[in-house]
Amino acid sequence: MLVSRQMYLFTTLFLGVFGINREPQGPIQEAIQNGVAARYNKENCIWRRGNDKDSCPDPDVRIYLYTNDRPRRELDSRESDWLRQDYDPTKENVLLIHGYAGGDDTLPISVLRDAYIRNGSYNVFLVDWGALCASPCYPAAVSNLRPVARCLAVSLTTLRNLGLPISRTTCVGHSLGAHICGIMANFLLFRMHKIIGLDPARPLVRPGYVNRLDSGDADFVQVIHTNAGYYGEGGRMGHVDFCVNGGKVQPFCENKPNYQLCSHVWVVCYMAESIDNGGQNSMAESCTRRCPSGPRIALRAGEYVTMGQHTPVGTRGSFCFTNKHPPYCPKYRNGRGDERCCIPENKPATF
Repeated sequence: MLVSRQMYLFTTLFLGVFGINREPQGPIQEAIQNGVAARYNKENCIWRRGNDKDSCPDPDVRIYLYTNDRPRRELDSRESDWLRQDYDPTKENVLLIHGYAGGDDTLPISVLRDAYIRNGSYNVFLVDWGALCASPCYPAAVSNLRPVARCLAVSLTTLRNLGLPISRTTCVGHSLGAHICGIMANFLLFRMHKIIGLDPARPLVRPGYVNRLDSGDADFVQVIHTNAGYYGEGGRMGHVDFCVNGGKVQPFCENKPNYQLCSHVWVVCYMAESIDNGGQNSMAESCTRRCPSGPRIALRAGEYVTMGQHTPVGTRGSFCFTNKHPPYCPKYRNGRGDERCCIPENKPATF
């Protein structure tokens, strides 16, 4: 049970700042309001200049390579043979980017990192931009998306020059991290192959704005919606969009005090569940609705597709996935999965 509660640290980080004794609008919304009302000192936040070409490499934007044989190793662009150490050219590559208040070894992104590592078929590159998206500096985090993406584009170009095949590389971003995957495309001289956006962040991210994820950012862009219209973006964003349990509130989060954040965070567990067994646990049905959708969804019989890591790159349209249990929770997967994706039952609401 203690391990299960570890997933709540992501939320506790916010609740410890804003308190839980009053009815919250949501931690990100409160961070925005605090900024507007000058309730926090902006000087305590880090703001990067989006057009400063000399800002890369940025000491606050780091990339770590994780493999089965070694915990992690930080990218050093000055080493011409860096990619020859630990990197396995026979494996697929995943570039993971966390969201607001995240970091290299924080929840929920660490669940996804560990799932890829345990699978054993991936070189995992995890981006840590935690200093530039720290709580309660959400407005600064949004402002920093472009400069972070610029520096990551420089790093990805370096990795490509060292031998990383872009055709076998997928950028997977959660929340604000999903938009960073997309914004990178603006600074690359080559085209990204695959992007998977995990409930891309909505607050302060302007619709139709160039600094956000959309289907033009890679050969194939997939978006998974679990909290559309609140913390996550709504509507169609990618070549294929998956609407999970209606895309707005996840059923196992409904009785939690911050059910919106719970729904937004648990998209990471849906993604983790899709990695193993060719994604057979994550089969979705073609549907006509956009996210968020109501309880009645018009399905197109006979059209199924795998959601997540193994979605065929030729997939187009909207698909709906239904699952009433917490994804990637060992209790519902014959002991496989991660306890951090479980939600304690018959307990007072503590999320």
